[in-house]
Order: sequence, then structure tokens, then C-alpha cells
Amino acid sequence: MTDPGFAAAITAAFQAFNERRFADFATYVTEDVVEIYPQSGERFEGRDHQRAFHEAFANPPTFAVRNVLRSGDLAVAEVDEHYPDGSVWNDVFILELRDGAVASMTGYFGQPFAAPEWRRPYRVGP
Repeated sequence: MTDPGFAAAITAAFQAFNERRFADFATYVTEDVVEIYPQSGERFEGRDHQRAFHEAFANPPTFAVRNVLRSGDLAVAEVDEHYPDGSVWNDVFILELRDGAVASMTGYFGQPFAAPEWRRPYRVGP
């Protein structure tokens, strides 16, 4: 389901990150937020650790929100992650919410790749 108000809040949170306004970003998460990256096995616990991790990120990417879906206390945000070297990664964040704030975010990341030719007969595009 779409929730325009929540989508606007997530977009604003990513905009705060893009502008390195981490105090503003922190207003969108709970004090005990957990940020998880299954691909690297990392887990960050607590708003203070999350903020310190984000502030320490050398040459951070910026994020452009593509889509946000929400149902109750569960949401998914699809974003494009733009790095200073020009690369773009496609990300999905699974968000668990508490009282409208992000209590847990699990991020999956991947670089785009060309669709295999053998699948052309089965797909709609490209």
C-alpha cells in the first residue's frame, strides 16, 4: 500500500542524510534503532552508533527514493544510491516501525546488470 505521508517522511529522511544533516535524520528513527546489512554481516545498534557510523562515512553516497510501500508497522523503501565515482546501486530497505518512527532497517544493495539475452522471450522489457 502507498502511504503518501510516510513516503514524504522517508524522502525527507534520505534528503537529510544526503545533506549530512544527521541530527535531522535521527528524528526519523527510534533511540534504539537497529541498522542491519545482511550482505556484510554488520549490525549497528542505537541512534548514537548509527549517527556516528553515518558521520564517519568517507565520501558518502546520496540517495534518491524510487518507491515506498507501507502496511502497518512494516515498510519497504526502494532507493538509488549514487556514489561520487558515478556508480549507482539499487537498494531496498525493509523498515520496521514503532510509533511511526523507524525502529529497524535492513538494507540490501546491488549494482545494476544487463539482462541476459536468453530471457528476452519471457520478459516485458528491456
